[in-house]
Amino acid sequence: MATVSKRNKKKPLGKQVFGVDVIYAGESIDLKKVQENLKQYAFLNREHPLVLRLLDNQYAVLTKFGAVAFWNVGEKLKKQFLAELAPQVKNIRESYPYRDKTRVVIGTETDRVVFNKIFLAHLEPERMRIISYVLSQSVALERYEDEIEKNLSEVGIIIENLRTRGRPFLRERALLKQIGKVLSIKQVAVAHLSLFDKPTEAWESPELEKLYNRLRAEYEMEDRFDILDEKINFLSDNAKMLMDFIAEKRNAFLETVIIALFIIDLIPLAIDLVRYFAR
Repeated sequence: MATVSKRNKKKPLGKQVFGVDVIYAGESIDLKKVQENLKQYAFLNREHPLVLRLLDNQYAVLTKFGAVAFWNVGEKLKKQFLAELAPQVKNIRESYPYRDKTRVVIGTETDRVVFNKIFLAHLEPERMRIISYVLSQSVALERYEDEIEKNLSEVGIIIENLRTRGRPFLRERALLKQIGKVLSIKQVAVAHLSLFDKPTEAWESPELEKLYNRLRAEYEMEDRFDILDEKINFLSDNAKMLMDFIAEKRNAFLETVIIALFIIDLIPLAIDLVRYFAR
């Protein structure tokens, strides 16, 4: 594992190419349980993101927000590892459509980042973690971007029905379910995706911070995060509006019931008055 070493890291080695395949596995990965239950693999570190050596010169980098970056790993081993990882993944599916492939070329004179290709003078575990972290964020972000777009479309239909017809054409339970989906996306995006977190390595090393910033710029992470945040806030505002609508609807129903009960209470009195004047 000469390329992933802290020794002689400034000395360019012969050019080597790593194929990096980032796969979205599920909503989150319990990294503590991974370390407890996947002891058949060697761990290069013990914090987030977590690097495992699967075989010689083949690695998996796990993030708490549900994405796994495979370095030089064949399809058969990927499937095997994901199956072993499954008990530690929340809301795992057989296959999510969120995936990104990148090539990392080691042994170049300078570091460069271009679309789907990264050039590095050398590679050590810290760089592997930085690269995997940003690529995994990008892939995980795709999931939430799609989820939010679906919710925007669904909420848009409800809002349009309220605007044009004065009612949402959904029962209260369906409306509450829609509100729950919106609030769930907000909670999950903030709790698991680590929207504004920077890896520890980037804080401690100016060189790694440069690599981190280059990757974020190439994948437009700042803009995507800002847009995501705006859409989440927009959905939250609409969820609040729908909750207010439900509350007003309930209040109107209660007022109607109270008036009806008052009228019912008056009926015997009205009957007595009619009988009295009929004498």
